[in-house]
Amino acid sequence: MNINLELYKTFYYVAKNENISRASNELLISQPAISKAIKSLEEQLGTKLFIRKRDGMELTEVGEVFYKKIKDAMEIILSAENDLEVLTSMESGIINIGASKTILHEFLMPYIIDFHKKYPKINIRIFSDKITDLITKSKMGIIDVIFTNMPINLPSNFDSAKIMTLHDCLVANNSYLYLKDKKMDKKDISKLPLLILAKGATTRIRLDDYCIENNIEIHPQMEFGSNTLIKEFTEAGFGIGLLTEEHIKEELDSGELFKLDLELPLKEKYLGMIWNTDNKSLVTKNFIQYIKDNINQ
Repeated sequence: MNINLELYKTFYYVAKNENISRASNELLISQPAISKAIKSLEEQLGTKLFIRKRDGMELTEVGEVFYKKIKDAMEIILSAENDLEVLTSMESGIINIGASKTILHEFLMPYIIDFHKKYPKINIRIFSDKITDLITKSKMGIIDVIFTNMPINLPSNFDSAKIMTLHDCLVANNSYLYLKDKKMDKKDISKLPLLILAKGATTRIRLDDYCIENNIEIHPQMEFGSNTLIKEFTEAGFGIGLLTEEHIKEELDSGELFKLDLELPLKEKYLGMIWNTDNKSLVTKNFIQYIKDNINQ
């Protein structure tokens, strides 16, 4: 039996309301169209479903049994329709974002604020761990989108988007004014009280590779687990910090920090957004597209 689902839907609303007029208001179709649909359904089923009365519609004995089955089916369908509407309208859901504290504060925060204003019912959760841990959590489905310095090796089922090129530079506060505007040679790096990331970090690997290639030996003053700490200790005058220029623009513009006249031609570095392509969340898809659409504005 191949009966149009819309006929069952009409039957459900008429039976629920016990009235064609009220069913017409809910379905937003005319009363004659509803009457025609009920007649068509009864003809195709070969039985009467309603007793028509002056004050409404009363189910027959067969109609009562039929309604109990149709009611369960229609409520499941309507529930699914409501869930889909919620998902497609971004009226609920969660976005789990992974990023270092530096990237979060120096780049990502304005976008998160704007995204939250546009979609206030989306719950935003932030994870700040080492990139290896963030990728592991993304594989597990715990994190949806990661922002990190690249290039890095990605698992085969991950995709990425380049957000902006980044430039490393050596900076200092006014305790080192004697170095300001002084033309320096790459060999001078070995003499500086460097504040740098600990071994294993992407930026540290790039620096170490550069030093090996150029036969330079460095003796760090202090080593840290985050760029945020390097910036704080550089501002306090503990030494010369290796930082990302795009992340300290405000401090450079204000004169709180200045760049040393020493070029560091390290390998390419850029801020990237990565995600697990196995993640089919609509909220994740929309957030990724939001970043892509707004990043260059």
